[in-house]
Amino acid sequence: MNFIYKIMGVDKKPDDKYKYIWFTMGTACFALATLVMTIIISRLLGETQAGMFSVGLSIAQWLVTIAYFEIRTFQVTDVRNEYSFKYYLTLRILMCIITFLASIVYVVFNNYDIQKVIIILLVCLYKISDSIADTFEGEFQKEDRIDISGKSEFYRVFFSILVLVIAVAVSKNLILSLIIMNVVAYGMIVLLDISIAVKRVSVRMTGDMKRLWELVKMCIPLAVSTFLSTYIINSSKLSVDRVLGDEAQLYYTAVFMPNMVINLFSGIIFKPMQTAMAVNYYEKKYKNFWHIISKMILIITGFTFVCEVGAYILGIPVLSWLYGVNLKEYKLTLLLLLLCGGVNAINIIFYYVLAIMRKQKYMTILYIIVCLVSFLIMDTMTGRMGLMGASLGYLILVSLLAALLLVYIIIQTRRNTKNE
Repeated sequence: MNFIYKIMGVDKKPDDKYKYIWFTMGTACFALATLVMTIIISRLLGETQAGMFSVGLSIAQWLVTIAYFEIRTFQVTDVRNEYSFKYYLTLRILMCIITFLASIVYVVFNNYDIQKVIIILLVCLYKISDSIADTFEGEFQKEDRIDISGKSEFYRVFFSILVLVIAVAVSKNLILSLIIMNVVAYGMIVLLDISIAVKRVSVRMTGDMKRLWELVKMCIPLAVSTFLSTYIINSSKLSVDRVLGDEAQLYYTAVFMPNMVINLFSGIIFKPMQTAMAVNYYEKKYKNFWHIISKMILIITGFTFVCEVGAYILGIPVLSWLYGVNLKEYKLTLLLLLLCGGVNAINIIFYYVLAIMRKQKYMTILYIIVCLVSFLIMDTMTGRMGLMGASLGYLILVSLLAALLLVYIIIQTRRNTKNE
């Protein structure tokens, strides 16, 4: 274990720059994992299997929000230490079990063939490992050791993806490769997260159901909002799967993926600031609080513009080469999806603002409204306009959500001002 402690720098007293570098590396590796996996599988196994894998990822990313249950958002902003680690860990394990059961129900009701069922379940199981690790990484972040969080995330994801790539290249068997990847991912949690956490906190479950239920009630609005948000993000992909099929899904995934770069960049900015934002808010340093938020919005806006310019010039040639398919006719779709990514990143900022204000209850209603709109428009637009319709539908959804969240924040801010 001394070897693991040395690699993870547990006993170091790192400066902020060192912490941020490792946190950025972990976040970047996590965000790019989906891109790398999809490209490798597309190159080595063909469009059909890559399409099934892409659908599996979309479903897993949606359902795994149950496992995340926004526990980390509450955990890292729990600056008053209302709940100890055992409550967060117990709730996480319970939600992971529910997530896997939900994934089984989903594939059964959608009548997928057995190969697609196994692929989807294995991808869901892998994404569940991310949520388990997130509990420990959240605790490290709360202790102001985001460098340990970043290292854990980086090493776990890097070696999981490396093993997947090697297994796919050697065996040409996606199911076997996903099984091996899962074994490595869960092994890394034991090696990197649990082995360190046991020296810092009590790594055990709790039977205090009363306190656990209180935590559940605090997290439910956040979790439901995130679950619905993830559905909104993936609604266009799921619509393409329903209406256009597996091969079209690969094309859409290819042009959809670059907006993950914006998500990556936004995650690097947002996550380290969560605790600082909460501290400023609860200490009534509102000027600092709103300054941080304004700065983040400006940075995201500028970065989105840079991405749009880059995609206009190089996007289609690079993506066509990476995926091994001709994407020439999807240039406008790519640009629209990048714009969606920028708007969605701003929505995440608004979400964190309301979470820190502890105004999450009514925020859920806004997400429900947008989901209802998605049910009404997505399949119709995809059926009539193909991938362009799917991207336009997605833009409508995230723009509507941004408007609703902004209005709600303004209302709550004015109420808070009157009450003080």
